[in-house]
Amino acid sequence: MRRRSLLILGAVALLLVSGCTPTPDPKPTVSVDPSPSATPTPTPDPIVAPTPAFDVTCDDVAAEMSALVGPPAGAVEEHLSLVSMPNWYPGPALYAFQRAGGIACSTGDDSRSWEVTIVPGAQTVITGAESRGGWWGEEARCEGNGMCVLQVVDGDVLVSGLVFDPELAADDAGRIDEGLRRIAAAAVATSTQVELAPSDIVGVECARYLTAVELGEDLGTEVVLRDSFGGWGIPSEVYQVVNGSRICHYASNGNEYESQGFLTITTLPGGAWAFERIEDGTAVEIEGADAALRGVDEFDRPLIDLRLGTDWIRLTTYQGSGISDLTPIAEQVVQNFTVGRPAPQ
Repeated sequence: MRRRSLLILGAVALLLVSGCTPTPDPKPTVSVDPSPSATPTPTPDPIVAPTPAFDVTCDDVAAEMSALVGPPAGAVEEHLSLVSMPNWYPGPALYAFQRAGGIACSTGDDSRSWEVTIVPGAQTVITGAESRGGWWGEEARCEGNGMCVLQVVDGDVLVSGLVFDPELAADDAGRIDEGLRRIAAAAVATSTQVELAPSDIVGVECARYLTAVELGEDLGTEVVLRDSFGGWGIPSEVYQVVNGSRICHYASNGNEYESQGFLTITTLPGGAWAFERIEDGTAVEIEGADAALRGVDEFDRPLIDLRLGTDWIRLTTYQGSGISDLTPIAEQVVQNFTVGRPAPQ
């Protein structure tokens, strides 16, 4: 399915929306003479998904949404929607809400879809987004084309909903709003404090990965690095501010909507768990990376995904960029971040 792409980066992001282990039988022990042994190699921490700040799950959301707008149009995914997405979403950004202690649930295709996100720390998120022109208050509206936009605040929980269904009309907004308020109340009733997992890339500036000059030298052309854009919303606030992730866009000089894109770097601090969920990718050796996968995204753009410790970094390139192989650039990014830039000769 081809995805409906929004303008790169500058477009305003559409508002959204273990059981117990049995005790093993004791084993007989064998006594041995003690002998010197080498210092054991440290065992890396297991890669696990973040714990939400409440007990509401995507199954709960799907049950409520099914009652409101009918059965899901496909599988319910635990990430932001791939329908009508800004094209910085594919990859790390899809899982931004989980990193923040929330959840994101979505389903559907171009003809019918929905997305619901829940995030704790609502007042902080709202205040930040509002200061950047990305929050317009609680709302519940369905437009003539069947698109419904909803924002619900309950205590310190924010629930956002985005629904596309040609059968929906303006008077459907109220009952969908009531359903999202039931979801919000359930989240509030089960809320707990959570801490964001530590990460080495939180708040790291784009130039730490790669400067415009470095990429320009690689490509033999002038490159401009853009890391701030003319649009905002709750997903942007969660991704860039709450998580400390980055959007680093390297392009030709000129209008940001019309310039030639060369490379975009997006990140998910503590996102190794989401990296492990990548289904379509071919392993590639990138010196210094714990793991790397080569592939294409939902817009058929070539990419390399990198796992550095617990963090996920994605490099995406574009048609006409002049980049035929991302491997050397990925190695340069890893070198710059993990070791540093070589000393001048």
